[in-house]
Amino acid sequence: MKRAFSLALAVVLVLALLPEAALAASTVKITTAKEFRFKTVKSEETALSIKNVSTKALDVTVTVRDEYTRKNVQTIKFTVQKGKTVPVKAYVYKALSKEGEVNVYRYTVKVLGNETKTYYFAQKLTIIKGPDGKMMKSYKQIPSPFYPNNTVSSFGPHFRDLTPNLTDKWYMFTPINLAIQGRQIFPLVASNIYEVGEVFVDVSGDYVTVSYRLFHEDKKHFNTDVRSEYLNFFNSYNDITVVEPEDIGMATRFAFNRPFSIQNDLGGDTNVLMFVRNRMSYYPFPSPKSELIRFWENKAEYKALREAMLYMMDPIAVPGK
Repeated sequence: MKRAFSLALAVVLVLALLPEAALAASTVKITTAKEFRFKTVKSEETALSIKNVSTKALDVTVTVRDEYTRKNVQTIKFTVQKGKTVPVKAYVYKALSKEGEVNVYRYTVKVLGNETKTYYFAQKLTIIKGPDGKMMKSYKQIPSPFYPNNTVSSFGPHFRDLTPNLTDKWYMFTPINLAIQGRQIFPLVASNIYEVGEVFVDVSGDYVTVSYRLFHEDKKHFNTDVRSEYLNFFNSYNDITVVEPEDIGMATRFAFNRPFSIQNDLGGDTNVLMFVRNRMSYYPFPSPKSELIRFWENKAEYKALREAMLYMMDPIAVPGK
């Protein structure tokens, strides 16, 4: 009993020595605005709403930084009374000139003595026709949420569509004909939401090299982080009983940028299935002046490509038949 009391007392003493910031729960509730358009080039719109959920008034500083120039474009300081909400207004921070041009801004919300939170937004220019028939600039502000450690696959059918009990993940695989000499290119898709790059399959004689590139990776302040890579090939869909690389074994005989032999590594089979499952952390705006393309799997071009891939495959064995 004495020992338990001593341990409890020690815990209390340790907690008493910690700074107030470490003990405090979140003192504000921050709501970010969804995509919105500025009414005019000079108008202001609400980007964030900050609600004080603590028991006392809070001093807050919001700093907006241009992610391309790495310079602050706005600093706002204010006090939020207990239970009250204060909107943080945004305006068009930089004049853009080209249709579809974007620029990203980082909002840092700092609550004095407690916590700091960070949010990203992009401002995008579109050229529209005004009521008088003249062309005019229109700016939109778009949230750029963070997708940590998300999975990435090369384009193709989903395992879950063909074999629902195999996985509930949105992993795709790519049926491919390695008898075709030269380069074949396939979209690289993250989270089943965005096209993030391209996979290249280069065949030269008996040798195959698989590589990939990420869109915008050559841009200034590119911020996508590839956390892991996984590449595998299967001779037949019926050979696949597990799809999680961690369960199959992360180490395979195949790797990006390393040639392999069709004869020696695939038994001479040229009609095979490629499985790419990388992991990466990313933003929809991977650099301050670039935007990822949304992945629309059912657009006509992709539906036709997927059907051609399925036609190329060997028949899938159905259990019990």
